[in-house]
Amino acid sequence: MSKPRLLVPMSLQFSVRYLLRSGLLSQIRDFAQPVILLGWEDETLEKELRQNGCEVHSLIKAQWGAQYEQTRVTMNLWHEQHRNSPSTAIRERRQNLDRTLRLRVKRKLYQAARAMTLAAPGGVQRIQKRELALFWSDTNARAVEQQFRQLKIDAIFCLTPFLNDEEMTVRVGVLSGIPSAAAILSFDNLTTRPWIPITFDLYLLWNRHNVEQLRRGYPQTAEREVKIVGSPQFDFYWKPEYLWSEEEWRRRLGLPPDRPVLLFAGGYFTCAPHEPQFLGQLDDAIEANEIPGKPIILFRRHPVDPLERWQGVLQRARHVRVDNPWQLGAKILGHTNIGTEDICKLASTLYYSDVHVNVASTMTIDGAIFDKYQVGPAYDDSPSRKYDRAAIECYHQEHFLPITQSGGIAIVRSRNDLILAVRTGFTNPDHMREGRRRIVEEICTFSDGKCAQRVASAVREFMDVFVARQAAPMSSAL
Repeated sequence: MSKPRLLVPMSLQFSVRYLLRSGLLSQIRDFAQPVILLGWEDETLEKELRQNGCEVHSLIKAQWGAQYEQTRVTMNLWHEQHRNSPSTAIRERRQNLDRTLRLRVKRKLYQAARAMTLAAPGGVQRIQKRELALFWSDTNARAVEQQFRQLKIDAIFCLTPFLNDEEMTVRVGVLSGIPSAAAILSFDNLTTRPWIPITFDLYLLWNRHNVEQLRRGYPQTAEREVKIVGSPQFDFYWKPEYLWSEEEWRRRLGLPPDRPVLLFAGGYFTCAPHEPQFLGQLDDAIEANEIPGKPIILFRRHPVDPLERWQGVLQRARHVRVDNPWQLGAKILGHTNIGTEDICKLASTLYYSDVHVNVASTMTIDGAIFDKYQVGPAYDDSPSRKYDRAAIECYHQEHFLPITQSGGIAIVRSRNDLILAVRTGFTNPDHMREGRRRIVEEICTFSDGKCAQRVASAVREFMDVFVARQAAPMSSAL
């Protein structure tokens, strides 16, 4: 008997780490035939996927017409209203800082008009009906439907259904009656991403907070199965084989052998546009001997953040080494093949660096797993103080609140406090240890390196139910 065909879209580099490097695809192959729809051209990655028993095809790029685009804007507004997350207002205030007054007023008027449309009797139902009709008539959904027929898919497993290309493909399959499971890739996706128009049969989430966010934002999932499985992206950290020796790590990254290391993990530019000032202040403090031991700063660039915004600080820095996380996509940031060596470099960096600094980043969790002192800058002391409120509100976003409230991160509100916190991290690394343990417990749920196995087991059970459902009519006929 042939194995059921499981469609797995991959349109983001982090999916490579989650699916391939964790060994998850190898486990799935035991009970299903993985059919990968790859969102970018990469001959090496395609070859590796095929060697792992996967079928590989191109993911069709979503094409939205103007009418559908506008309808989706209204649907996103409706979703944000009933999702009722503090992250929405925080994000809007931050984005308004870089909008002209004219654009702010224009946006407010558009939002008010859409809100009135939704508030009218039957307004929500009319917009939902229009959205679904336009999905078929003002997008390339029919081309995706044809691909589905050709591939003869039995079930779907998706990580990032909020990305347009994946959403298009998965939604066509679900509307055709194909069973579906989603393992939401990151802990912030349910409160920061736009409306996901797909209701899956199974949801696999990181933690209890994500379950509450799912039920609140998507009340129609109340009757759908949800399992807490943690995140396979952290599994590597509990496995010693992913650590280089400290000597090799320093040699590969060009770090001096005798200086302690301060890890500065850069974020995505929309989170904290003023973030380079923190890197500059730390470099100046080291030059002025305000931080003991003359540490070297290892600046780890965010995988999809443009390097240009850091150039001013980097050109004058005296104590900074730059580390690109992995080979960046040649054409589009986020489209690359994350290899085992990249994961080893990251794990080794987290393990051997002494103090970690980042602005409300997932890297806080990575560092807490390794019990490293965490410092979170939350200020803007430039003359305009333009981003000062936005800086502290980064830590008040719904997904980050359990971390903020954990007692495991030193959130600092000035340059002096930043230097003091970093000094504390070097001189008293055990400080706030219990809080870091709470971060791991609250966000990761599991700390045993077996999350990929949990995901595989959940998908297997999902497939078993599907196979039994498909076989039932035949059994009844007999």
